[in-house]
Amino acid sequence: MTALRRGTGTAGDLGIDRLPATRRFDPRRHRRVAGLFDLWLAPGPEGRLVVPTDPGRSLDARGVADLVRRGGEAADDVRILTDDGARHTDLFTEVAGLLGHDVLISPEGSDIRHITARKLGGGDPGDGPDGGGPLHALPLDRVTRRPMDWIVLQPPDLATPLPGWFAVDEGLVRPRTGVVGLPLPAGLALATRADFVARRATAHRLGGGSEDLVTVAVTARSGGFLVGNYSGTQEVHSGGQLAALLGDLPLYGADLRLWLTWPSDVGEQAKLAEQAAELAETTGATVWTPPAGGRAELIDHQRDLRALDPAGAAVPWQAHRPRYADGPSTLAATPDGRLVSRLARQRIVVAPVATSTTPADPTTPADPTAPADPTAGPDTGAGGPAAAGPSPAPAPGAEPDPGPGSEQVAGEPVAVLVPAVPRPPLVAERRRAPAYGPPWLRGGQQVNAAEFEAFVPAPADLTRSATEGVPSAELFLVASLDPRSAPAGGHLLRIRVGPGGAVPMAALRSHVPARFQYLLGTPDTYLLPAARLDRVHVVGGFRSAGFGRLAPVDGVPGGPLRIRGTSAARSVAGLPNDVRRWPGFGTRRAYALLPARSRGLPRGWLRLYRRPPAVRPDRLLVEVRVPRGRTVDVGATAAMLTGLDLVRTRADRLHRAGVQLVLGRRFYDRVRVHRAYRPSAGAWQRIPEVVPGPLPAAVGGLQSPTPAPGPAPAPS
Repeated sequence: MTALRRGTGTAGDLGIDRLPATRRFDPRRHRRVAGLFDLWLAPGPEGRLVVPTDPGRSLDARGVADLVRRGGEAADDVRILTDDGARHTDLFTEVAGLLGHDVLISPEGSDIRHITARKLGGGDPGDGPDGGGPLHALPLDRVTRRPMDWIVLQPPDLATPLPGWFAVDEGLVRPRTGVVGLPLPAGLALATRADFVARRATAHRLGGGSEDLVTVAVTARSGGFLVGNYSGTQEVHSGGQLAALLGDLPLYGADLRLWLTWPSDVGEQAKLAEQAAELAETTGATVWTPPAGGRAELIDHQRDLRALDPAGAAVPWQAHRPRYADGPSTLAATPDGRLVSRLARQRIVVAPVATSTTPADPTTPADPTAPADPTAGPDTGAGGPAAAGPSPAPAPGAEPDPGPGSEQVAGEPVAVLVPAVPRPPLVAERRRAPAYGPPWLRGGQQVNAAEFEAFVPAPADLTRSATEGVPSAELFLVASLDPRSAPAGGHLLRIRVGPGGAVPMAALRSHVPARFQYLLGTPDTYLLPAARLDRVHVVGGFRSAGFGRLAPVDGVPGGPLRIRGTSAARSVAGLPNDVRRWPGFGTRRAYALLPARSRGLPRGWLRLYRRPPAVRPDRLLVEVRVPRGRTVDVGATAAMLTGLDLVRTRADRLHRAGVQLVLGRRFYDRVRVHRAYRPSAGAWQRIPEVVPGPLPAAVGGLQSPTPAPGPAPAPS
C-alpha cells in the first residue's frame, strides 16, 4: 500500500492509560460533528465499497463524491465510516480531489466503534451506554483495542503538511476554536471556511522572505480585512482589530507585507488604504501592500510574492509607514514587484555563470569585495556533490515498486511514495533531566520514549550537511514525520532519534519565541534540541519530488546530526539567535573604531569595546550610548554554548580573538554617538564639533571623503 500511514500510532501512546469502553457502530446513535459529513460504507463484492442500504452497487470515486454532494454541504469535509479505510487510500484521495476538501479515513487494521466511556483522555464527554444519547465514533486497533488516529487525505493538487480544519486527536475528531490561521515561514495566513483549502496550499508554497519581513495573508472585504472563525462565521476587521490579532508576531519596527487583492470599487479602496495606515500606526511596522486596485501574486519558482497593478503588470510595492518611524525602511521595493533588503541590493555584483550546481555556503559573506576580518571569517570547508554510484535501497516503509505516477529522471533514482513515519510514544521528563540547549526551553518537557525516524530539511549539498552540520541560526533543528514537509525539489536528511532526543511541538511546555511560533500549527513536528543531538543520527538523504515522493541521494554519510551556525535575519556574525545580550539594564557606554576615510558602517555588524582601545592611525574612536539589550555579549554567549559539542558557531572564535561586544546592523539606528576622537601624537584627541545623534547619521559627518585617484605620473 502506498498510503501515508500517519495513523499507525495509537492514541494510547499519547497518554491514555486505560482502554476505553466501546460498542459496535450504530448509525442511530452516531454523534455528528458540525462541518463534517459522515458517510457510512461497507465492504462489498471483490473488496469494493458499497452503501449498506444498497449492497448491489459498487462505488468508484465519482460515485462516492456524488453521494457526498447530494447529502452534505459544499464546504464540509468528509469522514468515511468504514473499517480498514486506508486500504482504499487511492480511491479516497481521488474523492478528496473531486470535492476539493479533506477526507478522513480509518487506518488499516482498525474497526469503527462507538465510545461509551464518559471521557476519553480528558476530551469531550460522551453519554453512557444506557443514556440514549449520541456517541463518538473512533477507529479501534483490531489487536490492541486502543484508539488510533484518523488519517487526513488532502486534495492531491493542494496537499500540504499543514493542519486541516478539524483537530484529530486521541482517536476523536474535534472542532477547532478561534480565528482560522495557518502558519507561514514568518507570519500568518488568515482564512475562512470557503477559501481554507486553497489558502493552505498557497501558504505552504511561500518561502522565507527578506530579514525582518513578516507576511500576513488576508482577504480584503468591504474596506477592511476579512477574518474567519472555526465556528464557520466571518467578520470584517479594521486595521486596529487586525493588529490585536497579530499580537504574537514581532511587528514593532519590522516590515509587514500584506498578501491580498485590492477591491475594484474606488470607495472600498480608499477605506482599505485608511485601514492599512491604521495597522501601521498601531503595530509600529511599515506595512507594504500592492498599489490600489492591484494584487499580490505568488511566484512559484522563487517562492516569493510580487506586486501587480490592476492590468497584471509588475509594479513596486506601496509602503504605509507609521508617523514616528525613524530612518529609512530596511526593505526596498524593486520595479519587478518584489521586496528586497536594501543591503542585498547594494551587494549585487555581475559575475560569470558558475558551472557548479553546488549551492553557496550561507556563512560566506555576501560582499566579496569587503575586507577580510580574521575574527569573523566564514567557516572553512565545503562538501562536494554526492558521489555517483548505485542507488541505495528505498527508505524503510517505501514501496519497492514505483508504480504509476512515480517520477523518473534520466540518470537519477526513481522517486517513490514514502509513507509518513509512525508517531513515537511520549514520556514526561523530570525537571532535573539533562538540559536541552535553547535557553527558553525549560525542563520537564515531553520527549519520545522510544527510538523513531523522521525527516530534517537541509540544503542541496546533503553530504556537507551530514558531515559539517545543517545550517541554522537556532539551537535546535526541526524534524517532521511527513516527507511532504519538503517542497518539490527540496532535500531531506532521514534521521534516527534515540529516546529523549526530540520534543513534540504539539506538547511543548514553554513559551515559544515569536520568530518561530508558526511551527506550533504544524502537525507531527518535533524539535531536536542542540544538547540532545548526540541521540540523533543521520541514516540517509533524499530529494523530494512532491507529494511525499522521495528519490534517494547517494553518498550521504551517517553519523551524529550537527548544527552549523549561520547568520540569519535576527542573528549576526554566525552567532545563534539565542545569545546573551548587553547591557542587562539601562543605557551603558561603549566604544567603536571606524575608518577615518569615508567607508560608512560595516554592512553586517560592528565590533564594540567596553573601554577605549589603543590608539590606531587612520581610525576614529566613537563613544556611543547603547540601550538595554542591543549588543551581543560574546564572552557570555561563548560560555552559554559550552558543552554543545555538536553545534558549531563563531562565538568561541570571536571570544578567543578578543571581541567583547557585537552590534548588529538592525540596531545601528538605536545607538547614539556621544563623543568622537581622532588619533594625535599617540593619544586620542576629542573632536569638538561632533553633534550627538544616531550612529549612521553621525558617522557620515565624521569620516573624510575618500580622495579620488590622481593622474598617473608621466613617464620619464
